[in-house]
Amino acid sequence: MKKYLKYLALNVILIFSIPAFAQTISVKGRVVNMDGQPLEGASIAIKSDRRHATKADEKGEFQINSINGNSVITVSHIGYLTQEFNLENRASITIKLIESNKELNEVIVQAYGTTTRKLNTGNIAKVSSKEIEAQPVSNPLAALEGRVAGLNINQSSGVPGSSFNVEIRGRTALDQSLSKSEPLFVIDGVIFEPGNQPANLIKSAANNLYGGQGGLSPLNSINPEDIASIEVLKDADATAIYGSRGANGVILITTKKGQSGTSKITASLYSGSSKVTRTMDMLSTREYVQMRKGAFKNDGLNPSSDPSDAGYAPDIMLWDTTRYTDFKRLLIGNTAHTADAQISLSGGSDLTQFFIGGGYHRETNVFSSNLDDIRASTHFSITNTSKNKKFNTFFSGGYSKDRNNLISTDLTQYINMPPNVLLKTPDGKLNWEEAGVSLVTVNNLVNPLAVFLQTRSSSIENLYGNLLWSYKILPGMDFKVNLSYNTFKTDETAINPRSAIDPYTYSYITPSSSFANSFTNNWNIEPQLSYLKKIGGGEINVLMGSAWQENRYKATVIQASEFSSDLLLNNPDAAGSLQVDINQILYHYEALFGRVNYNFRKKYLLNISFRRDGSSRFGPDKQFANFWAVGSAWIFSEETFIKNNISFLSFGKIRGSYGITGNDQIGDYKFMKLWSSYRTYQNIASLYPTTLYNPDFKWETNKKFEAAIELGFVKDRIFLSTSYFRNRSNNQLINYPLPRLTGASNVVQNFPALVQNSGLEIVLTTKNLIGNRISWTTSLNLTVPRNKLISFPGIESTRYYGLYLIGQSLSVINRYKYLGVDPETGIYTFEDLNKDGNLNLSDYQVSGN
Repeated sequence: MKKYLKYLALNVILIFSIPAFAQTISVKGRVVNMDGQPLEGASIAIKSDRRHATKADEKGEFQINSINGNSVITVSHIGYLTQEFNLENRASITIKLIESNKELNEVIVQAYGTTTRKLNTGNIAKVSSKEIEAQPVSNPLAALEGRVAGLNINQSSGVPGSSFNVEIRGRTALDQSLSKSEPLFVIDGVIFEPGNQPANLIKSAANNLYGGQGGLSPLNSINPEDIASIEVLKDADATAIYGSRGANGVILITTKKGQSGTSKITASLYSGSSKVTRTMDMLSTREYVQMRKGAFKNDGLNPSSDPSDAGYAPDIMLWDTTRYTDFKRLLIGNTAHTADAQISLSGGSDLTQFFIGGGYHRETNVFSSNLDDIRASTHFSITNTSKNKKFNTFFSGGYSKDRNNLISTDLTQYINMPPNVLLKTPDGKLNWEEAGVSLVTVNNLVNPLAVFLQTRSSSIENLYGNLLWSYKILPGMDFKVNLSYNTFKTDETAINPRSAIDPYTYSYITPSSSFANSFTNNWNIEPQLSYLKKIGGGEINVLMGSAWQENRYKATVIQASEFSSDLLLNNPDAAGSLQVDINQILYHYEALFGRVNYNFRKKYLLNISFRRDGSSRFGPDKQFANFWAVGSAWIFSEETFIKNNISFLSFGKIRGSYGITGNDQIGDYKFMKLWSSYRTYQNIASLYPTTLYNPDFKWETNKKFEAAIELGFVKDRIFLSTSYFRNRSNNQLINYPLPRLTGASNVVQNFPALVQNSGLEIVLTTKNLIGNRISWTTSLNLTVPRNKLISFPGIESTRYYGLYLIGQSLSVINRYKYLGVDPETGIYTFEDLNKDGNLNLSDYQVSGN
């Protein structure tokens, strides 16, 4: 018994003596994720003594000297669960952190920096590279369709490469000719402005040369496979720091970058095909003849082959009524093919990473397999960090060339032609008449096969580059300089040979050709100074910067006609008539901007941004304007009383913002009196005024308000975001048409029209199944928009009277109410509200929008 007591006492002494003999050690460690990748910037601290704290370097490595060997350390990193580890006298340790909610802590790109979904005070929607790569699209805008609440994207036509109309949270402009509703596009810091207005100048001057139906999309020159993510900035908090350039929202495109490690080659190849489906049923020739004869009978007429007869119908009296042409199959019945090939090389060391990739994309259409759109592109990026981690360099760029030879006419308009029309003569030439009857004299019929002889070709080259230098002046203080450059070139040709022209129209339509080329050169310089400092229980982040931008544009359009031979159509010098238009534009922009962000205990967030813009598009004393925004958020799920009482709520945030942005998307030199050249009698050159002098128009203002709540349930497996927004655009800038007797066709001026876009955005994301091999997630978004013209004093005296209604949407259909065809007279009838026997504006009715 004594021996046992002695042994017990000894053990007690040993147990309580362990701390007394604990070692003082130095610990080296490495922090990685569950895949073994280093977590740079992870925070490591001694739980009992916060004075011993450090951060992991780019390799995830850290070292803490002279600490108790039995200390407990805490390790934390944004996007990962904070964990505790007992050292147990170990001098070396590897720590694996478990990723927390991936969506909430996912890094998203914002203006001049990054944030996370959890700590974001604005409305920023993100589309990842995985979502983009899963869609076989040639234009990155097509990958956004239906994926972002409040974003409306419509392609002008189904022709490959055709342009897109993009609106964020509705239309704000009364005058769509100025393209003021387009958002700002930024690619790796490069202000991507290929020039919508110059493109419009080319199209109007050269009879819509821009390749395919609806014009070509400049963003078609960006390879979707090069994109890492696309962020859509919507509210004032997210966009006001871009000032006037972000008035209609901002779309940030971030390209892929290299990662440290073994060099890796990635390649992909796919091809596909498509056909037109679900078309309408068409009449056979027999049914068509019966229909035509029935129509004449209803009119009390007999079909006749005599041109002077009221029942003149050569299509059923002179043409072969046994012939049948399936126009749907002939014109839009081909199979469209798509081929895409991508390859990239990436890798690097801890200090330098690189990425270089190339792509090829070819796409035909259902009109003809000989008509295609081809893009070849390359993209690269280099990231370098100095050994002392103070100096960083990021250089990225890309080049692409898009060749498009698609027709400029939508052939679907011809599928309802008479099925017995003769399109080709026995010798294979285009047919323009039958039985001595010209096609054009029969309801203005044309031979649709002539469109394939009217060649169109367009070549677009896009070169862009961005250089970002940053230097850590002091702990928490960084100085950055962002230099960007973008060159956008177009070269277009349209040939209309004699073989594609109806001989019966030679008196007013002759063989012709048009040539257009444009050059846009855009550079941007943005120095920035940022400072991050912990104050009390919070963290303040201050950003200051300035911007200088210059945009040079030049376009030449040559229209040639009266050629003696089709062989000379590619040589404008051989034309009998020649018209040359040259446009040159110089645009300057400068700004000062700043942002203050305060994060208190990661629960209370405040964001204030300011920008002063200067634009050369306004007259003297009107060139500068101020814009600002305030955003705030409260993460109430971090409150103790919420955590302890509502277990099913894993995340909850309320946020709101208000701010003012502007708009200078009105074209250049509009405040000046412009003149154009004109050839008068005997080909004498002269000038005539095209715009009136108006130096007094001012910035259009957009006031944006938003309130939102974000909720996560069951460990964020169910995530719901609901946002209410109200944007008001006032002091509308309008290119107002004038009577020709004024000596000018239009004038830019401010109108007191107040346009409001409001609505509700709901985004629901659910994780239905989470597994290593199989996962199932659902993402739904719903937008309930409301566009309304709030007020327009004096609208009765403007051309917009009757077109727009106070209290109604800008897209409202306000016209006479159609009542149908009078069975006795066969005349279309409309409702006469005033019962005065006359139809005027007072009889207009809202029939839809």
